[in-house]
Amino acid sequence: MIEIIVLVILGAGLYWFFILRPGRLDFWKVAARHPDAAYEHFRSDPCWKIFEEKLPEDYRSMVPKSEWVGPFWLVVPKLENKTIHVFGKYPILEQSQNNFLSKFVRGK
Repeated sequence: MIEIIVLVILGAGLYWFFILRPGRLDFWKVAARHPDAAYEHFRSDPCWKIFEEKLPEDYRSMVPKSEWVGPFWLVVPKLENKTIHVFGKYPILEQSQNNFLSKFVRGK
């Protein structure tokens, strides 16, 4: 019985993480395939906040959890394969994600 409860909780957590959480998996898959373009997209849209170095200890004062989702990580070749940390302002990041996807996903 305990195994079933653990599986249900694990399943609910995975469902939330991959489906309900803002920061769509399909967007991040495309961003990972086109990291340089994603980086430029993040820089050009004010709904994204990028940290190119290590996250500062007080980063939550700059990107409060009540307004921003993340951090998401992306390795950017044009930055000599540096890993950037990205936050998106919710809910306006959804339109930005759609705009980026429309450039790279056929059929949109």
